[in-house]
Amino acid sequence: MNARRTLVALIPLLLLAARAASGDPPGPKIEVTMGILVQDTSCAQASYALVDVCGFLHGDRTPQLYVAFPRGKNVDRFLEHNVRMSGTMEFTSCAAPLLRATDIGDSSAPPPPCPRLCNPGDAPPCPQ
Repeated sequence: MNARRTLVALIPLLLLAARAASGDPPGPKIEVTMGILVQDTSCAQASYALVDVCGFLHGDRTPQLYVAFPRGKNVDRFLEHNVRMSGTMEFTSCAAPLLRATDIGDSSAPPPPCPRLCNPGDAPPCPQ
């Protein structure tokens, strides 16, 4: 009877130890409310990147985040769209952090006023 109690008490501890030994815990869960999704292969761990809205409008595609989606997830309809995403953040050997995205959709956040794109008297979001 004591052996059975000891075994029952040890099983959860062994499972926790095995889980801890299996690798690093996932990074922090984050939500990104705006950015332009583009295809990018400069990070071996991701096929996409998120770039700044204003930078994109000025022709700059410098990744702010690299984005990896689950295998088989088709996100083609979101390419070059202002999107919102959530997932876990990892810091890898890539030039920018890596987001392992679990959710994506069109962003409802208004775009920021972009310098050099606004002319005097333009409507919001341009400065007045």
